[in-house]
Amino acid sequence: MVLEKDEVFRIKARSMLEGLRLLWDKGYRQVELECDNAILVKIILVGEAFDSHLMELRAIHKLIQRNWGIRIRHIPRAHNAIADFMAKHALQVSQ
Repeated sequence: MVLEKDEVFRIKARSMLEGLRLLWDKGYRQVELECDNAILVKIILVGEAFDSHLMELRAIHKLIQRNWGIRIRHIPRAHNAIADFMAKHALQVSQ
């Protein structure tokens, strides 16, 4: 499957949104969110998400304005790959 860059961005924003919704619904009020998309993190941290044309970014902005402690930071994609490898390895060992 071939995805355009804007589709990948929207998918990452959507996964961030769904993760934040899930955390809020489960009652978590101190959250640290890591994302490997530096542009997405910057848009959210600078406050440009509230007037975005993407519904996902506007919804993320509304969620982070709620009464909870949330830290959002960029992590390099390589760090994400290491965590992914470790999770897959743990799954294989447990089977």
